[in-house]
Amino acid sequence: MKRESVFNFLDHAYKLLTHPSYVNLEFVPKEGPIIIAVNHMSRLDFPFLATKGFRDDWTALIADSYQSWPVFKQICDAIDMIWIDRSKADFTAFKKAFEWLKAGKSLVLAPEGTRSRTGQLIKGKPGIVLLAMKSGVPVCTGSITGTEHFMDDFRHFRKPKITMRFSPPYTMKKIDPERRDESMEEETTELMCRIAAMLPEKYHGYYKDNPRIRELREEWSKIPGLKLPDNN
Repeated sequence: MKRESVFNFLDHAYKLLTHPSYVNLEFVPKEGPIIIAVNHMSRLDFPFLATKGFRDDWTALIADSYQSWPVFKQICDAIDMIWIDRSKADFTAFKKAFEWLKAGKSLVLAPEGTRSRTGQLIKGKPGIVLLAMKSGVPVCTGSITGTEHFMDDFRHFRKPKITMRFSPPYTMKKIDPERRDESMEEETTELMCRIAAMLPEKYHGYYKDNPRIRELREEWSKIPGLKLPDNN
C-alpha cells in the first residue's frame, strides 16, 4: 500500500460520503516546516486532511494502541504516521516528529491529547505543545467541525458537512526556564484559544468565555480575506 493510493482513496471517500471544505487554506504555508494543531472529536479528523487541497506532506502522532487494528495500522504505516506511547514521555516519537519537521514537512498535532467525547474542546495538554515550542516551527490551527456527528448523519442518510478553518501562522514563545510550567501552560492556553476562535461558541467547552478568544477574533477580523465562523 502506497501513501499516494491511501490519500486518493480517502479523498474519494470523503467527497462521496460528506460535503468537505477548507476555509482560509491560503493562510497555511504551501511549503516549509509547519505544525497544524487541530481540535479532535472523531477518528475521522486526521484522515480528513488527506482530501485534495491540503498539503500532502503531512504526518501526525497517533496512539500506539491502534496498532492492534491490522488494516488501520497498515494504512497509518503507509502514510508515515508516527506511533506514540501516550502512557509516558515517548522521546522516540518526538525525535521522529522533529526529524519530519527538519525535512521541511508538515506535522499535525491534537493538543487535547485525546478525542473529546462531548463535541466540545477539552483542556489542552502541555506535553504536545512542548514539541512546538522547542522546534520553533510556525503553528497554524485547524478548527474542524462536522466529524463529531458523522455516524449519526450517515445512519440517517445525510451527508455531513465537514469544515476545517485555518488561522494565520504564529510562532510560540520560548520556554521561560525560571517559570517553565507556567510558560508552557500559557502557551497551551494561547494555542487552544486560537483553535476556539475559529469555532462556533457551542464548541468552546473548557475555554468558553475566555477573553483571549474575543481578542483573537477582533485581531483577525482586520485581516483581508480571513473568514471567521459565525456562532451558530
